[in-house]
Amino acid sequence: MVLLPYLAVIRFDGPDAADFLHNQLSADVSGLSNGESTFACYCEPKGRVLALLLMYRAGEDYYAVVSEPLVQGLVTRLKMYVMRSSVGIEALEEYRVSGLKKGEAPELATGHILTIPIPAGDRWFAVATGLTTPDFDAGLADAWKAEELEAGICWLGTGSSGQFLPQMLGFDALGAVNFRKGCYPGQEIVARTHYLGKVKRHPRILKTAEPGCLEALVKVHITGADQQTHQAVVADCAGGVDSGNVIFAVTRMDPDLKAVAVEYAGQSFNLL
Repeated sequence: MVLLPYLAVIRFDGPDAADFLHNQLSADVSGLSNGESTFACYCEPKGRVLALLLMYRAGEDYYAVVSEPLVQGLVTRLKMYVMRSSVGIEALEEYRVSGLKKGEAPELATGHILTIPIPAGDRWFAVATGLTTPDFDAGLADAWKAEELEAGICWLGTGSSGQFLPQMLGFDALGAVNFRKGCYPGQEIVARTHYLGKVKRHPRILKTAEPGCLEALVKVHITGADQQTHQAVVADCAGGVDSGNVIFAVTRMDPDLKAVAVEYAGQSFNLL
């Protein structure tokens, strides 16, 4: 197990929880069966993603794994739209999130309450009130996050929240956007962009052997196999297993064009 302090959990309960989430999020949360999970986006009216959520149904309640720096603002904003709906929204501040790989037992965690499957893989999140490992290992947490970024899972932070459409981050490929449903903030713009094929920026994963991570919204320049330079902006970054880093960037560069190097801070680094 790997303790992941950059993640937090929100609980939604009450008889109107499913309908409320259906009207706020980009995925078909109301269609989840008990024990199922799906990624979803919470967008602002212009379609920009405020947060990526991993939604999980447990009985009649719903839980969301979200970026820890965004959790309080997300809860506050969602509560503004409850109005007459009978739904409770609570950040579970006493709970911690850990990553589980195949063969690891969540019951090792003190106060374990949930095991949430991560779609399209053999990994899970364990939600518990106590530490799931004797000591927090920053290197293991960074490695887990780096593997998430490589898989297209970018949780966003205070700098990158509200900056990109779901398609710019590749969240549609995660199953976080259901283009057949409506009734959520920004839906018209997200759907129009999809059906008109006007998404000009795409995610790009850049791996280098250079240690140290870049802040969100830092601009970098990617050298492609065509020897042309393409500008990109960082959405998130994490340290890799071998002390390098994994950069999740958004760029207009052709997705099919191979990238060979990235330049930032006045230096150029070859890509792994």
